[in-house]
Amino acid sequence: MKFDGDVVEVSFRNLKKEGLRTFLTLIGVVIGIASIVSLLSIGNGLTLAVEEQFESLGTNTIFVIPGGGMSIASIKLNQIDLDTIDNTSGVERSIPIYSKSGILEYNQEKVNVSINAVDPKKAEDIFQSTGFMEVTEGRMMEKNDSQGILIGTTLSTDFFKRDLSLKKQVLINGLSFNVVGILKPQGTSFGGAPNMGGSIYMSLEALKRLYSESNLSPSIIFVKTYTADDAKYSADSIKDYFNDKYGEDSVRVSSSEDLLNQIKTILDLLTLFITGVGAISLLVGGIGIMNSMVTSVMERTREIGLMKALGASDDKIKSIFLLESALIGGIGGIIGIIIGYLMSFTIAFIGQSLGYALEASMGIEITIGALIFSMIIGSLSGVVPAINAANLDPVVALRYE
Repeated sequence: MKFDGDVVEVSFRNLKKEGLRTFLTLIGVVIGIASIVSLLSIGNGLTLAVEEQFESLGTNTIFVIPGGGMSIASIKLNQIDLDTIDNTSGVERSIPIYSKSGILEYNQEKVNVSINAVDPKKAEDIFQSTGFMEVTEGRMMEKNDSQGILIGTTLSTDFFKRDLSLKKQVLINGLSFNVVGILKPQGTSFGGAPNMGGSIYMSLEALKRLYSESNLSPSIIFVKTYTADDAKYSADSIKDYFNDKYGEDSVRVSSSEDLLNQIKTILDLLTLFITGVGAISLLVGGIGIMNSMVTSVMERTREIGLMKALGASDDKIKSIFLLESALIGGIGGIIGIIIGYLMSFTIAFIGQSLGYALEASMGIEITIGALIFSMIIGSLSGVVPAINAANLDPVVALRYE
């Protein structure tokens, strides 16, 4: 027999003859590969989305978060603190963002909403240039606009029985406001977090109608430095100021590069952990292949004896069974890759529909890696059955019932 022809032909014929068993064995491999591919695809998509957002912000951006983002009672920054940030060496300007919650009433329906406020004069050009805030209908906030608000697309279409459209009047905490703009849907929200389609944006002047100025304190401050080299020095200076005034770790000061690395590390660890769970499924599929091949050796004992009697070498017998197990792994891998990508794009679509910045990314390295992995698992699962088949005594095998 010639290896390139006969061994492949015999392997395919045997798999086809054992159709149901082959199909059931394939399922374990398909589930494992589909799980790994879908999770890696979603993980890569999230990482790319985060990188795009931070690249648009630039490497000369610093984030100052009162309370470090972890404290139960965050410190309350005052105007002196904001002026100090503005006057720090290397800082071009800072943009405080204020966050509150309120009750929005429209068409005799009430919902709880998140309210975000900034000084439009400081923030408009940066938010538009980074894609963080783009108006699809109407206009942006104006400097002294105390009546107008911007709303996200989700709030516009999903929160009320009737769509909350442009130029409609609403009540927020009992005070009247007009919808002057609707924000463009965010396919990828900042930092990969849930997007802000269900929030309200207003000017700082408008927020002061709802809350007294003494009760307002920034929840986060964007700081732009002149250059990327200034970012680290300015961040250290700002942190030292707050540490001296409010105590250690009173604020979290991070550059966009620092935050990007932190988020990528978390995403990588999460993807690795969940992929490991998928790999366990694939190992279970490998055990299924081994079980199937062991059973196949027992059922084909006389056939193996006949092949040996006709001159087939031990290596030839091994090759047949190893190829059969590798084919199961390879075919299962191909099907699993296709299903895995379909799952990842379906998950991403559902996530985006629910307002989350999920993306699926197809990568040649994922495809090739998954296929090779599945074939290796398949081949390794067939080693023991192949050795058992090759070691059969032809005389004993021919007498096997």
